[in-house]
Amino acid sequence: MKKNYLLAIVMITTLVLLTACGGGDSPDAAPPVPAEAAPAADVQPADEVSPIANTPQPAEELAPAAEIANEFPLPDDAKNTTDLGDGAITFQTDLSLPDALTFYRSAFIGEGYVEREIVTSFNDTAFSVVFDGHASGKAIVVQGVNLGESVQVTLSFD
Repeated sequence: MKKNYLLAIVMITTLVLLTACGGGDSPDAAPPVPAEAAPAADVQPADEVSPIANTPQPAEELAPAAEIANEFPLPDDAKNTTDLGDGAITFQTDLSLPDALTFYRSAFIGEGYVEREIVTSFNDTAFSVVFDGHASGKAIVVQGVNLGESVQVTLSFD
């Protein structure tokens, strides 16, 4: 129940930020996927797993980074990686918002997923993008929020 509550808070916060900022620009305003981007198989798992900053959470509820990385690709600098349950994870990265969006577009499109462009949202403070094509039939939702010195990214199935 705690994990679902935390996931709901992260998703609601992201939606509030997107709404407060005018809903984002058109999908065309988001950074393009570079042609030379490496496939997701080259992505290395995060080196550490720890709770989200200032959020008390028992250590036994955290999955090892390698276990988390098996489902979703993570940038090399992923930190504070937390398993939210039901296949959802959240972490922080030093990538900029455009670079984090480009990373996930490159990784998922490289694996054959299709971006649901009509729901893509990107602005100075947050992004949200959905990919279809997972074997489960569920969509992969990627949301990023600018925290100032880092970006908080949440990946989940919907």
